Amino acid sequence: MKEIKVGTENEKDCLVTVRDGKGVNIDVEAKVELTREDIVDVIDECINLYDVDNINITVREFGALDYVIRARTCCALYKFTGKKVKEKVFTRRETERDKLRRSRLYVPGNNPRLQINAGIFGSDCIILDLEDSVPPEQKEAARFLVKEALKTLDFEETEVWVRVNREFLEEDIEQVLVGNPHGICLPKSECADDVKEVERIIEKYEKMYSIKGTKLMPIIESARGILNLEEIAGASDRIVALAFGAEDFTRDIGGEKSWDTLLYARSKLVTVAKSFDIQALDTVYSRIDDIEGLMEETRRIIKMGFDGKGAIHPEQIRYIHECFTPTEEEVEYAKRVMEAIEEAKKKGLGAISLDGRMIDKPIVKRAERILRLGGVL
Repeated sequence: MKEIKVGTENEKDCLVTVRDGKGVNIDVEAKVELTREDIVDVIDECINLYDVDNINITVREFGALDYVIRARTCCALYKFTGKKVKEKVFTRRETERDKLRRSRLYVPGNNPRLQINAGIFGSDCIILDLEDSVPPEQKEAARFLVKEALKTLDFEETEVWVRVNREFLEEDIEQVLVGNPHGICLPKSECADDVKEVERIIEKYEKMYSIKGTKLMPIIESARGILNLEEIAGASDRIVALAFGAEDFTRDIGGEKSWDTLLYARSKLVTVAKSFDIQALDTVYSRIDDIEGLMEETRRIIKMGFDGKGAIHPEQIRYIHECFTPTEEEVEYAKRVMEAIEEAKKKGLGAISLDGRMIDKPIVKRAERILRLGGVL
């Protein structure tokens, strides 16, 4: 007898088993008995979507929300039937190219317990991860879970991205673009062809789903990626940021993860990103309990010109934001710069000075950045 199992017995998850049957039979073991009929309704919707007649479905539920039950059931039915079904695509407003991306929180794509509250921690970006945090045997089910999370969860004002697998690009993108994320993170980007490949797939499914505006964030994680940064940055107009992945980069070069080891790679990434007028985002800080070290490193990368830093734990977010928050003195000076520009425009002056110093384009850009970080612009 054919049998498919999808999901886990972990908190906030469910385990769905699908078998051959006569007619449609649904058996639910609910954590709260009052929710049983609601769960059956969700399963019925999935059965109707996949148009199956002879099937036995057993669901063991451990506090799962409806989107989790839907994702697990639909994945099981997909694996059972082999059918691809037409789904309603989620509508999401296109994100801005220069949106603040001080922090980006990585959330495992296979863990509903961590996904549910991801939007409440105040990070600028959430990265729903299908790559490193998901074991190979859970990749397929994670796609369905991330898709339903994108369609269902309230991420508030947080920008939401998906990190896909290089070896499963089309499979991942086909599923997650139904949820219409703001962008796709491409890990292990090493050349322009890598970017063009993912862009081609995005364009294919944007056209199919009648959506647009999906952004790209190549993640640079190897010596070859650092070597080819210019061609990567210029490979697509969809690119809004380059992100650095120090863990894999260090392993690739056979070095020790330290400030000195990573200085050249960081410096080149910032320089290339700024020359293409896109953002430079630093790697995660992996020592969760070392807040002092996190803040020290964040302050140093800000001085280098980075626009953001990755986080692997929600507790890191507020400290990253604290480091990026300009002082009152910096905000006041930035305001004076902008006021001087406006005054010069009114008087028709070409040259602008403040406190005896000429105000050129870099100073204006820095002032605008400080005002944005300070919440003034």
